[in-house]
Amino acid sequence: MEIAENARKEVAILKEEIQALQAEVQEVIKNSERLEKLMIKSRIKLATISGDYTRYTEEDMRAAYEEADRLRVELAVSRERERQTVIRRNELERRLKNAEVTLEKAEKLVAQVSTVLDYLAGDLSKLDEHIESAEQKRTLALRIIKAQEEERRRIAREMHDGPAQSMSNVILKAEICEKLFEIDLEKAREELSALKEMVRACLKDVRRIIYDLRPMSIDDLGLSPTLQKYIDNFVNETGIRVDLMFIETDNKIKDSNIVLTVFRLVQECLNNVKKHACATQVTIQLEGTTKGLTVRIKDDGKGFDTARLSREPAHSDSGYGVIGMRERVELLGGSFSIESKTGKGTTVRATLPYSLQGV
Repeated sequence: MEIAENARKEVAILKEEIQALQAEVQEVIKNSERLEKLMIKSRIKLATISGDYTRYTEEDMRAAYEEADRLRVELAVSRERERQTVIRRNELERRLKNAEVTLEKAEKLVAQVSTVLDYLAGDLSKLDEHIESAEQKRTLALRIIKAQEEERRRIAREMHDGPAQSMSNVILKAEICEKLFEIDLEKAREELSALKEMVRACLKDVRRIIYDLRPMSIDDLGLSPTLQKYIDNFVNETGIRVDLMFIETDNKIKDSNIVLTVFRLVQECLNNVKKHACATQVTIQLEGTTKGLTVRIKDDGKGFDTARLSREPAHSDSGYGVIGMRERVELLGGSFSIESKTGKGTTVRATLPYSLQGV
């Protein structure tokens, strides 16, 4: 009981700290953006003064230079503070995940003990049934909540680090262009061209995030073309060779749950390959029979000791991804396994009980 209460208090404290730190992060970011705008204006002013010796004195030039240099130093300090604040926030989020896991286990133990004590004084014949039913409902609810929160946190971070930062830079670039049109038309055209490239990159980021959330082509074209497009983008980005093979499957899979599970499985495996495997080649094989669909993903990377998966917490980068894949497959009544040895690569295999149309 005391463990659960302490864990609950720690979770509450960490959430408050993260909330306060998040406000500090926003304040630091706003300050950096303010300083960046001031620095740009000071550089434009310096360029104007430097180009007109008839109107401005050497003292004016020196003052403009010192102001620009002061703002540059302040911006560098602010950026470093922003970086350190983000690191602190990430560390607190990691501690919060650990505390939430401890709290979940403690509450589960308390619930089990309470149930046992209640039924020891009552109908023992229904004890197992009630424990199993309550446990299943609670576990499912916690999984859903955890998955939702993890996805929201991931999307928020991707939007902040990608499009949000890009749009901030776009605004600054637009202001530079506006000023330069009055001073140097050719330079303004160059900045405008750079601005267009920034907007294109921002749009590409947004489309990538949308695609990762839910590939639109998976509903219209099916699994095969969507996987091939995702793999092509992966190959272009990483240079890792990926061979995709369909054996008696192609686009015969019509169950949207199966299609999405297979896509997410491939997506997560390739993400792990990119982050951890140091591989040069990946083979993805989808084989269908009248009894089910088998997905086999093999890489020639450095591999790892599979025993550490049971030792790592579920919220770690590798642990959470593996558990997420396993849960997706098992919720559909399938089986999931990972085979790997250090220096020998990794093979992920999932079998889904599904009869393919036309097979």
